[in-house]
Amino acid sequence: MTDPNQRAALSALDAARPTLDRLNVARHPEENAADLVELWTTAETALRSLLGGSTLTGQPLIRELRQRELISLEQAHSLLEFLAVRERLQRSDYQPSDQDLTVAREVFLALGQGVRPAATPGAPAPAGPAPIAAPPVAADAAAVPLTAPAPTAPGLTIALIVIALILALGGGYYWYRSNGRSPDLDAGIAAYGAGQLEAARTSLEKAARENPEQALPHVYLGRIARDQGDYATAGAELRTAIGLDPRSAIAQRELGAFFLARGGHFLSQGRADLAAEDFDAARRAYVRALQIAPTDTAAQGYLGCALAHLGRASEAATWLARAGQGPWSACASSSVPGTGAAPQPR
Repeated sequence: MTDPNQRAALSALDAARPTLDRLNVARHPEENAADLVELWTTAETALRSLLGGSTLTGQPLIRELRQRELISLEQAHSLLEFLAVRERLQRSDYQPSDQDLTVAREVFLALGQGVRPAATPGAPAPAGPAPIAAPPVAADAAAVPLTAPAPTAPGLTIALIVIALILALGGGYYWYRSNGRSPDLDAGIAAYGAGQLEAARTSLEKAARENPEQALPHVYLGRIARDQGDYATAGAELRTAIGLDPRSAIAQRELGAFFLARGGHFLSQGRADLAAEDFDAARRAYVRALQIAPTDTAAQGYLGCALAHLGRASEAATWLARAGQGPWSACASSSVPGTGAAPQPR
């Protein structure tokens, strides 16, 4: 029988199946890269669940699990290999290989087999969660179960309170460093809004150098590159942003805008095959954005636009009605497969 930590880990692993199934060396490298980043994040979520909750990431997380003998040596080696893939994806010029995709599949297979307990002789094998058909936007993931704290002595209680305060202060500092608005970031965003793209790029690049853990400068750098038709740079910047903050609805929405714009570019060149792949990648990115921020009107509207491009008129109408009027309305009205490029998403 699985304990709550194992059940939470299994739930995270099973949720990754659709993403694993999409991995294919024939797809655009940008799509595989985005999915590999998402899969590493899911793997870390499952691993932290095995610990009953943790703030550890990367090698320290793997080391802690190994020390507690919650994963095998083989699983640890597989995870370290997948972590190396994740780190290579931070390079703007790196394109995932077929071996990288294989590493991801093997990690999830090894973790799934390791977390599921062996069946008791004579008893039926425990079944994993039943597959569920995904709606247009999946429900928020269930929270990791919490266990009730054991009674503590007064002295220990005081010590725990002090530790909690220290962690809270450290977390606040980390939040400020990760999400706080630096003057260069504000200047870059203001310059972008004023149409001064070169000035915006200069300020945003400085903000990215001074705050390497911050995702938002890379989101805007990706948007500038997209506006200028430099899709290679745009994709690299957005990969970096999502790697830094996979739970950023803004970054996921901008990734959708990237694929929507590049799909329109392919469509204008008569490459309907590549355009269809990008429009479906845009749909998935907007779905991820809405999983994080369900009330994001722009993501709702442009999801409708992507669906319209894919010929899924009924679903498109649902999302467009939910979003109401906006710049996506013009995008959706031009989304007739086989015709000209759609307007640029904002």
